[in-house]
Parts: sequence; structure tokens; C-alpha cells
Amino acid sequence: MTNSKRHNESTRPWRSLEEKSGALAAAPDLNEEIRQELLEDEGLLGSGSRRSFLQLAGFGMAATMASCGRAPVRKVIPYLKATEGLVPGKFYWIATTSKACANGCGVLARCRDGRPVKLEGNPSHPVTKGGLCASCQASLLGLYDSHRISSVTQAGAPLDWANADQAIRKSLIEASAAGGKVRVLTGTLNGPSTLGVLDGFLAACADGGHLAFDALSQSASLDAHERTHGLRVLPRLNFAAARSIVSFEADFLGTWRAVVENAKGYRAGREPEAGQMSRHWQFEACMSLTGTRADRRTRLAPWQVADALDAMAELVEGRAAAFHGSAAEALKAATADLMANRGHGLVVSGLQDLGVQVRVNRLNALLGNYGSTLDLTRPALQQQGDERGLARLEAELLAGEVDCLIVAGCNPAYDLPGFDVALAKAKTLITLSTHVDETSALATFACAALHDLEQWDDAELVSGLVSLSQPTVPPLKDGRSLRECLARWIGDKRSDRDLLREWWRANEYAGPAAGFEAWFDNGLQHGHIERSATKARRPKDFRAQPVTAGIAAPQGGLGLMLYPKVGLLDGRNAHNPWLQELPDPVTKMTWDNYACLGPNTAAGEGVATGDMVRLTVDSGASLELPVLVQPGQAEGLVAVALGYGRLGTDRFAKVGPEWIQGRDTVAQDELVGVNAAVFARKTATGYAHQGASVQLTVLGTQRDMACTQDHHSLEIPKHLAPKGHEVRDAARSTTLAALAAGHGAHADGAHHPSKDLWPDDHEYHGHRWGMAVDMSACTGCSACVISCQAENNVPVVGKDEIRRHREMSWIRIDRYYQGEGDELETLHQPMMCQHCTQAPCETVCPVLATMHSSEGLNQQVYNRCVGTRYCANNCPYKTRRFNWFDYAHEDKLQNMALNPDVTVRSRGVMEKCSMCIQRIQEGKAEAQRTGVEYEDGSIKTACQQSCPSDAIVFGDLNDPESRVSKLLSKDRAYTVLDEINVRPVVNYLARVTNGTDSTGTASTGDAHHG
Repeated sequence: MTNSKRHNESTRPWRSLEEKSGALAAAPDLNEEIRQELLEDEGLLGSGSRRSFLQLAGFGMAATMASCGRAPVRKVIPYLKATEGLVPGKFYWIATTSKACANGCGVLARCRDGRPVKLEGNPSHPVTKGGLCASCQASLLGLYDSHRISSVTQAGAPLDWANADQAIRKSLIEASAAGGKVRVLTGTLNGPSTLGVLDGFLAACADGGHLAFDALSQSASLDAHERTHGLRVLPRLNFAAARSIVSFEADFLGTWRAVVENAKGYRAGREPEAGQMSRHWQFEACMSLTGTRADRRTRLAPWQVADALDAMAELVEGRAAAFHGSAAEALKAATADLMANRGHGLVVSGLQDLGVQVRVNRLNALLGNYGSTLDLTRPALQQQGDERGLARLEAELLAGEVDCLIVAGCNPAYDLPGFDVALAKAKTLITLSTHVDETSALATFACAALHDLEQWDDAELVSGLVSLSQPTVPPLKDGRSLRECLARWIGDKRSDRDLLREWWRANEYAGPAAGFEAWFDNGLQHGHIERSATKARRPKDFRAQPVTAGIAAPQGGLGLMLYPKVGLLDGRNAHNPWLQELPDPVTKMTWDNYACLGPNTAAGEGVATGDMVRLTVDSGASLELPVLVQPGQAEGLVAVALGYGRLGTDRFAKVGPEWIQGRDTVAQDELVGVNAAVFARKTATGYAHQGASVQLTVLGTQRDMACTQDHHSLEIPKHLAPKGHEVRDAARSTTLAALAAGHGAHADGAHHPSKDLWPDDHEYHGHRWGMAVDMSACTGCSACVISCQAENNVPVVGKDEIRRHREMSWIRIDRYYQGEGDELETLHQPMMCQHCTQAPCETVCPVLATMHSSEGLNQQVYNRCVGTRYCANNCPYKTRRFNWFDYAHEDKLQNMALNPDVTVRSRGVMEKCSMCIQRIQEGKAEAQRTGVEYEDGSIKTACQQSCPSDAIVFGDLNDPESRVSKLLSKDRAYTVLDEINVRPVVNYLARVTNGTDSTGTASTGDAHHG
């Protein structure tokens, strides 16, 4: 996707198969469809009767009058005695850790008046370095979820903690007296203090045992390293040091392992202007977020991966290697690239298969990558689950041998097919969870867990580095941590805070007794602490361990791939509407999962996007899903997202506005999506999400799907191109070789109008704010979308409104494709209000609700806006959002998540990106208060603050030394739709790929791959 082929019609970027084929342009306008649907359903179309007219007029009058009501009276209650250090109306920060993802992101909670209102990445955290994933961003809303479990229930009846503790202790004592088995099943536990309490709890049991289980498991990789290196550990990956990256089904920028740390390292190793870029090869079956960022992506079925790795290893060893299939040339080229960068390569795989992972270890060992890009001495301690023990636990449960089973931090009844039968055999089942789920519904005692932002905790993310948590708000529900529960049930009545501190005092602190509090408080302030007692692991040299791969080609029918999505992951975030409504970064679909098929497979089955099909696997399990035709997917298989169909998600049926033509997001008695985990395949070493055979049956019905991709086009008609020029693509890219040769994004000349009808009447004597977005750094992860939503009180509108093109997000990420098959390339382009210097929206507003500021921002004055929507119609970037309704704010607890610095907009008002004007004003006021001049980088927008790959930069364009000014001077910088001369202050830097030519030869001009 280089500039040289930008103007070739066959290689122009396209956003969907419908746009590529021209069907999108020929499709009827959806607003007209809805109007017809409204009239037909109400029997008003073509009747021309007086009754019909009065019905419509009455509805319009009611809507008008409803928007003219007086605002409710609110009372302000002052403090009688203010908390020390808390200034009403002023923000303060608390360092903590979010566990909404599997990795534990370091967080700074922005609090006001005693509650957190925004989460940001912690810049001082050694692992995440200020980045924050979408899941952790959205966890703030989970804190204020009124549907969380309030306390304890016994067989469904409410119970207080005192009586629950007494009853549970009695059960445990009786089990121990009889020599019975007590088992604790949890997600990964890597908190030293919690593990210490767990050891004490198990020691008090006659036959106690603990098993860790992760729904998104790394068990195969852990087992493989135990076989090949003598340590059951996950190596810490150093993407920054890797010059050649080869990935097999590992979505390391989206959902696989420590995605924020991976993104930071990946970005650090790809600096186009420095001429140093790693080369990224991706081999995968279904299109992943990481696959969209690859320099070369090749389709490869999961059952072909083991043979591919064997052939690569043979070639590295100097033996004759046989590569087969359409991916053969790409595999040879990737192997040559790895060999040219011995000791600086990295091979990873996301397949949960022991045979595949042993082969990955072998290849990394042959290339000398251990100790350079993979660290076993200070391994990663996330996702330490052991699936080998699940079979033993299931057998014990089915035999009726388990007297008491405690489940916390996981949902095995949902994630493991058939495991609910075993759970029901436990004599006493105790669960600890934030919401009622499939496992707690079976429990004898269902206990309320604390939210991450309510509790004291620790988590050793990397060996020797512990991330600390502290409460940002008093518990909003009567919950407890697992550590406190286990302590109480063996008679230890210390508080959770004391349990944490005393463990660290007794086991880690080596200084004088009087200095412990200051030492530990310093760790809390920074959000992390070093473990002095941790010693480096001593792995053995690689030992060859031949293991047969467990993923076989399907015997008839289609192959199956189950995969997690960026927002919902394994379903842990299914109760979060921000993440349900977050467009999938690849498909751009919301509020559903679906059966992804490649274009040829879909054509062969006679189905199109939206057609309903039934999928049936060999075990007899079946699901009904709509089809999504996905470009870039391998043919002959179907991919379905995990994390949907979670118990309790029927709560979202009425999310969004209720009006005469509104449709429920979820049908009555249905859940959001279906649970694809029922298709998980049991293997000798655990559970696999790939490899099952699927029979597809076409049902002959359709389902409406809510996609955010095809609402608007940013393409200029050819006849409107400036004289002597051609129309430019909105999303642009080039190669590293072309950039080194001086061919940037505008190498063939930028568009400069010969005449300008706009007077240059905007003078910027002080600041002039602007932004640069580096598309070479942007991964499309959508953390910026959720960050903006949390910062600016953007409402959730529901599936029906999105189907009607009425989503409210201030920033969207447009996804563009180019090419086909293995030549398919993808671009992600964050698109927000461009704050045009010559803004078309400003000239058409009849009440001056949209106007230009003295600092170069396009401002929206809410209390002036009368809702004509002229501005939205005149916006070439289609980034303005109209409030068609007063969106629901009846949940008082959830309203605590609203940012008090940002107005909650009412019906009939237009809104858009403000460049976080509240942060700009706060930063200027703080500089004035302290007498310190504004420093570049001291003000960050919400989207910039938490971007894991640092793709967004905000600053003062009037300062030539500012980072944003320097970025705009690069050869890659350009503005979108510069043909129309609106002069936006948001500039983009074209994506740079470090690819190879069609024969697999490295492109010239690559300083890193000589």
C-alpha cells in the first residue's frame, strides 16, 4: 500500500466488501428506510387521512413539549467537617491496579469529592508505562454497577456476613474432621499476600488443594517450558529488542498476554524516521488486531502450524525443509528473516496446544532468542493457570469426593463445557464474584467480591515486581476480597488492609521497624514495589522434547476457531455496556457475536452477512448465529467470538432510548450473543479453542447487525479534485524503503489552492492547539475510544440506535482494507473533530452555537444549540453527534461515573470532540496558580493519555519546539481531505510498513535488515 499505487483504482482503500463492490453506494438511505418503516408499521403511509395527520402531529407535539420541561431542582449539601487534604471540586490521584484484563494494568485513578471519575495509565509503572487497555479504562463503570452482588446469599436467600462466616466455618471444620477434601479453584493468583493467606488456609484443612484456571489460558506454553527448560514459567517478551517477529495466531496487540506492555515494546522497535523497524510476519486463520498491523500477513489454518514450525526449524538447522501450501513462500521468507537476525528474533504462538508450543520453544532456542527477546530468569507471572489439574478436579467432583469447593475469580460453569454437572456434585459450593454468573447460580453460598477499585491488594506481574492496589472509594457493596474471606474462615479476624501490610512487614521488609510505614506508603504512592527476596530463576538449556501436535484438520465440514474480543475477552466484562457497545476493532460490529466466514466459503455456503446459520460440532452442541463475511479470513473455517451469552446480560434489553419505533437491544428472555465456549474441545492437556469440525446449516432467516463502519464516506468525487491534482486517500501508507528514498505521504506534492475565498481572519497570539496521529504507531486497540467516552460522559445508545447510524462516540477508528487474500493490508485511522481553521460547520449555524476560539479550537456552545443539524450536514468528516433523545440517567449509582467537569448534554443538542477543553482550562489554571509557564506535554487529551502505543500527540502549534510541531514537519504528515481547504489542525502521519516484495525479498532501504 505505497504511494506509487495509491491512484490505481484496483488498490484504493475500501472499508467493507459492500463498499468495494459498489453495493453500499447503491443501497437506499437508511433514514428513508426507517421513515418508511415508521409509517408502514403505524398504518400511516399513503392514507392521507385526517386521523393519520393528527397522529403524526400529536407525536411531534409531544416530543417537542417533552424537550421543553424545566430542569429538576438539585440541592447542594456542604461539608460539616471536610476530610483532611480533600478540596471540594478539585481532583486528586490514587495509584492502584486494574484487573479488568488478564494482565493487571497500573492505574492512576482520577478522583473528585471522594470517588473516582476517570482511570489513566500510571506513567511510573515499569510494565505498562502509562498505557491502559480498553477493558481497564471501562472498569470504572463496573465499579458503579447497581447489578453487582450486594452481600451473601445462601441457596438464594440473603444472609449477612457474620452468619455466612459461621456457617462456612462449620462446613470447613466438619470436612477437616472427617478428612474430607477442600478445594480452592481460582483464576491466576499472583499476589504474594493472598498466596500467603491461601497457604495458611490450606494448611488448616485435612486435605486441601488449590488449582488456578484461566479461561484465556497459557497452560500449554507453561507446560512446554517445563518440558524444554525445566521451569513452568512464561517468558517475559521483549518486543523492543526484536528485529524480526513471527507470530502464529498470537494476537499480542489485542488479547494475547500483556497487550499494553507488548504494544509499548512493539512501538519502541518501530521508528520509521530512524530507519530502524522490526519486521512483523503474521500467520493466522482469522483476521486479528495484530494481523492488521503486520508487515506481511499470510493465512494459515491452525492445524497447519505444527508442520510449518517443523519445516522452519529444519531450515534453520541447515537441513532440507519441505514447505507446503499457499503459505510456503511466506514461511521461507520469514525463516530467512529470522536467520538474518539471530538473537534478535521472536517467535510466538497463541495456540493452546502443547505440541505447537514445544516447537515454538525449539525454534527460539535454535535462533538464540532466549536471553535477548525472551527472558526466563525474570518471567511474566500473569496467566499461570494449570489445565492439567482440571481433569483431576472434575473426576473428584463427579465421584462426590469434594466436601467443600471455593471458586473465586473464574466462572468454570460458563467456560468449560459440562463442568456445571461436576460443580453440582460438591457438597458445599462457595463462590466469590461481583455478579451472579453461571457458577454462582449453582452455589450454596454466593458471596459478593470487591471491585478492583475498592480493595487492598498486590499482584506480582513480573517476577520481582509487584503492582499494588488501594481503595479509591469505600466499598459500595458489602463485599470482600478472597484474602479476607480465607482468613476469616480459619479464624483470623484482621482487616484486609492489615492482612496485606502485615504480610509485607513480616516477609519482605528488611529495614528498621519504624521505617516500614513510610517504605510501604511510598510503594502505594507509586503503585508498585520491588521484592527484595526474589531471586532470578535458573532455567536449563533447551532440551528437545518431541510432542505430537493435538490440532487435527477437520474431517468433513468446516474447521472451528474460537477467539476473544478486545472488549469482552473471556466474558468477564460482559456486564459493561461501554465494552458491549465498543465496535470490534476488526469487524466494527457491536452488541453481538457472529459466525465469521471467508468470502469464498460464504459464497460456497450461499450466505451473506446477516444470514442466520446453525453451527453443530461433533459433541452435539449447536448454536445459532448471524454470518459475517470477513475479508482476510482463511477459507474452510468458521470463527466465533468468546465472551458472549453471559448470564444476566438480558439486563440490556431496554438499554438505549424508548420511543415509538425503538427496538430492544436483546429480545425477551435472550442474552447478548451466545456462549461459544460450549464448542471448546477437551484434550489430554486441557481445553482447546481450535480444531473441532463444524457442520453449518443455513436457516433461511436474517438478523439485523449493528455495524459502525459504513455510515459515511470520506472520499472526494474525482471531478472535485484540485486542478492538476488527483483525489487523495483519507488513509495513506508508504514503505520504509520509499520513506528512506524521500517519498513520504505527500512526496508527489501537497494540495495548495491557487485562490482562497476564506479571509485569514483567525489570529492566534497565544496558544494554538493541534494534534498529530501517527498511523504507523496506532494499533487500532480502541483504548482511546473508551477513554474519551469515560472522560466526556458519552452515553450508551444500544444496538437499535447504532443500526440507525446514531452512535454517540466522539472518536471513531475507521478501518480500511486494500488488496485481497494474502495481499490484504489494513489501516486504522482514529477520526475525531478536526477543529478546522476554516470550519464549514461554523458558517451554517444560525445561532453561532459552533464557533472558533482564540486558541484554534472549534467549540460547541450547548446552551445556544437549537438542533438544526446544519453543522453535521456540512461536516466533511462526519464527526458530529446529535442527541436524538435524553439518554437514560435514572441509575443514581451509575451516575457517579459521570465526569463533573463535562456537561451532560440534553435532547436536541449537537456534540463532538472538544479536544478535552476542560483539561486545557485546568492545565492553564494550574500553571497560572503555580506561576509556572505551560510546558509542552503537560496537558494531555483523554485519548492521548492512555494510548498504549503513544500514537496521539497534543500540543501548541505556535511553539516550534513542541513535539506536535516537530511531528507535523515530517515527510509522512498530511491532513485528511486537504482538497477542500478547510485546514484541519489534526494531522496524520502515514503508516510505514517494513515489508517484502512478492518473492519474499526484503525491500531495499531497510537499515535494520541488511
